[in-house]
Amino acid sequence: MGLTLPVELFEQAKRTMDSQKEQVLLSWVSELTDMTAKQLFDQAETFKGERFFWQNKERSLRLAGFGVMDQLRMEPGGDRFSALHTRKEQVLRRTVTNSEESACGAVYFGGFRFDAQSDVAPEWESFGQGLFYLPLFLVTEKEGHRYLSVNIWLSADDGYDKVEAVMAQWERICDTTPSSDATPDCILEERLAEDAWLAAATDVVALLQDTEHLQKVVLARRMRLGFDGFLSSSRIIANMEAQQGNSYCFVLENGTRTFFGATPERLVLADETRMESACVAGSIGRGTTDAEDEALGATLLNDAKNLAEHHFVVEMIEETMARFCEDVEVSANPELLKNRDIQHLYMTVAGNRGSAKLLDVVRALHPTPALGGWPQEDAMTVIRLKEAMDRGLYGAPIGWIDAKDRGEFVVAIRSALTIDTDALLYAGCGIVADSVPVDELAETAMKFQPMLRVLGGKVHERS
Repeated sequence: MGLTLPVELFEQAKRTMDSQKEQVLLSWVSELTDMTAKQLFDQAETFKGERFFWQNKERSLRLAGFGVMDQLRMEPGGDRFSALHTRKEQVLRRTVTNSEESACGAVYFGGFRFDAQSDVAPEWESFGQGLFYLPLFLVTEKEGHRYLSVNIWLSADDGYDKVEAVMAQWERICDTTPSSDATPDCILEERLAEDAWLAAATDVVALLQDTEHLQKVVLARRMRLGFDGFLSSSRIIANMEAQQGNSYCFVLENGTRTFFGATPERLVLADETRMESACVAGSIGRGTTDAEDEALGATLLNDAKNLAEHHFVVEMIEETMARFCEDVEVSANPELLKNRDIQHLYMTVAGNRGSAKLLDVVRALHPTPALGGWPQEDAMTVIRLKEAMDRGLYGAPIGWIDAKDRGEFVVAIRSALTIDTDALLYAGCGIVADSVPVDELAETAMKFQPMLRVLGGKVHERS
């Protein structure tokens, strides 16, 4: 594409290195004119296993990153959220850049583990307590523009030939024709431990009926899909874009493992002056006709159980945002958030951020009552006792943060983990005192549908 990183910026980075006596991150941002983030993701096959993709639900922002220039894999112990904030600040002090654009330059993307205190299953070991990448190449689409960010660590003995070698890599990506592998067929569909999950849900209902303090516990479960070939991140992204409107789409590759999803649930969005969160809880299916869909939505808007679950979420998020932000506002009444397979109750909470740090707010909000329960710590204790699986990154914060502390994190639901030719799908639901376990099991089955559809598994349409 004929892009050349300016020698002047390189020389500025070298001067900065001479004064700091340590490596410097050269972060060059330029505007692109033709290829899209998705096209370039598809063509960056040489970086397979170290790519990410992000699209917000408004489809006004897309990020595609490939190549790992810096990786932060959190280990047990310590504060995971502070670890990422500290790494970001350390890199910022050592960065020379030509741009102040948000979501460009030194952007970290990744996700945190749902529960830092639970045992780690083998499928999640490589993700640690959280995993974030600073990409070598980042393509950003926003506000009608496309940008390329190139992030390069420079040492004292590096010459401009290192920059030229990196830009040659970029040219090869642009000239690559992506492979068109056949879509693998789903040959195995296994719903895991349903009887054990029903027994756990029954125990939790009894516990909730016996205590006034504990009000809600979210229990999750898994299903496994097997395929006759390897699953393609590019195909997964294309399917999510086509099928899962009004949802965030994310993909995080980690070697032979890929975590992805199409979630409706924002945790927190932060720009220079504002922060906003979304309250998403309560679920019901979609109708096969407009009339049926409208009737189901009206049922959800008037259902006492779902309204109570949603109220827990609104109350907790409002109180948390008020700790960090000024002039906090809550939208007036629950609305319907409609996705391809499911509709939810939805409200927003927003405020002026002042000096609030994005990751402090992420830490305080996670897990919301929609994914953990209420009260938070008591619900988490029950989950650790009763949920016989490792959620990994499911239900946890995933998203991006840039050098200026702008960014967005969502709750990683409607998600799955692929490992070679297998996939694990995750879904959960809120258990309250009057829950009927078989009905809750049916709700989790409904919540498997988005990823089943994306992966080509058997989708159980409403009759």
